Amino acid sequence: MRQEGWPAAPREAQPPLNGWRSDASTRRGFGGVERRPRFSTRSMMTDSSAPMDIDSELLSSSLDGWVVPPHTAARRSRSRGRDRKGAVMTRPLVELVEQFCQYQLKQRGKTEGGVQTYRWNLEQFLLFGRARFGRVARLSDLIKAVIQDWMDEMAARDLTLGTIRSRQSTLSSFCAWLVKREVLPANPISGMDRPPHRIEPPKQVPTPALMDALIEAARKRQRPRDVAIFLILRFSGMRRESVATLQARHLDGLWGLRRVRVKGGKTRDIPLPEPVMRYLHAYVAQVLTPSVTTLTPETPLFWSVWGRRSIGKHRAPMTGKNIWRLCKLYGRMIGYPMLKPHDLRHGVAMEVLERRHDLEQVRALLGHARIDTTQIYTMIRPAQLKQAVSFYEEPARQMLESVRSEEESMFEEHSHVPRTRSLKLQ
Repeated sequence: MRQEGWPAAPREAQPPLNGWRSDASTRRGFGGVERRPRFSTRSMMTDSSAPMDIDSELLSSSLDGWVVPPHTAARRSRSRGRDRKGAVMTRPLVELVEQFCQYQLKQRGKTEGGVQTYRWNLEQFLLFGRARFGRVARLSDLIKAVIQDWMDEMAARDLTLGTIRSRQSTLSSFCAWLVKREVLPANPISGMDRPPHRIEPPKQVPTPALMDALIEAARKRQRPRDVAIFLILRFSGMRRESVATLQARHLDGLWGLRRVRVKGGKTRDIPLPEPVMRYLHAYVAQVLTPSVTTLTPETPLFWSVWGRRSIGKHRAPMTGKNIWRLCKLYGRMIGYPMLKPHDLRHGVAMEVLERRHDLEQVRALLGHARIDTTQIYTMIRPAQLKQAVSFYEEPARQMLESVRSEEESMFEEHSHVPRTRSLKLQ
């Protein structure tokens, strides 16, 4: 106890606990709101009265993680998708081409022949990439410079505009498919020049007599299958792939063919004359049924047989290529070796147009989606041009017959004139 009258002894200043400041300025902030005291190492170093022996457990529990960051690993210097992007761009195009073809066949419903054309066109670009870079074509090769070099290479090989346009269009569809799947950032062909699409009349249009001669040649050889094929081509104008894929279920009485698979994966109903349908039913009953074990609705109508004595015979459904070879064979027999199955399609279209004078009927028969495609048959052909000026025949004959004697004397006079040296133009 302190004695009365003596002043109170001054209280010794207590050092801050573990370096925490306890003054009012640090305990209260703006507006008198208390703040959490911050740890200061400077006060520990400058204050000689501060104890140097600090409890490590107490210090670690009172440290603020926001003030003193914890020990963490170094940050990444590159983005996470950088290596992944490089791996994608070096991906071979062969796998993507096969996926694209399966997409067209299974999801878009394209025909087998159309998908084979897509695969062939894309394989030409893959071969070009291998020849240029000496390696398998990659996704990084789908740039404008490489594609333009491919176009220049095809032009140097003197390919037709239609071939170049078809291959470029297929590659553009492939790039657009990659863009939709976020594999490619943009279509590199979208800003490139494309070969023009020139609308020209058919070069070879067989007459009705020539098409009838083709059927007659098959009848003389006594080949019922060939006669049936040429009857369908002659009176329907179908494409060879559609004829090759005909099945027994497509025959509909005496009307024609129902739900036939045509170009683009679509189905159409195609009428045929009643005599042709009777012949087709007789062919199925007398030729097709004995040659197959079981006749089902999915049985193909036309089969091809080939082989040798050493390996035996093989039998398989006909393809469009088989019909093309068949048409070339009979074309040589009738003196028209350049005949192709598509020429019969042109012949049917011109015959219907000349008899009916209705372009819409021709479009419906051929199955064109747009009337612009059918308008090529309205272009004047050389035979029509000759017929257009046929009224000049009689006036020209009368004029030349009246002066025939004078012409003979004129020709005789010029035949004895010696040749003179041509004058040089000054």
